[in-house]
Amino acid sequence: MHFYTKGSIREKTVENGCLGLETHVDVTSDEPPERIRELIRMGERMCYTVQSLSDGMVFRTRASLNGEDLLLEEARDDR
Repeated sequence: MHFYTKGSIREKTVENGCLGLETHVDVTSDEPPERIRELIRMGERMCYTVQSLSDGMVFRTRASLNGEDLLLEEARDDR
């Protein structure tokens, strides 16, 4: 998770919050990248924690397949 703090404790203007949530999935498989993307996206949609925390927050998943970066953005659904 990525957090921020701004303002001043002395001036009683301090604020903090969460900027976003990022996960990394490392997969070793003979399945095609399209199938792995589908599986990761399904996991995000079914995860209560991700769904609860990602409303109004930037959420990003990074993945690798067999040690190589796997681009997920091209298969992402608009929520």
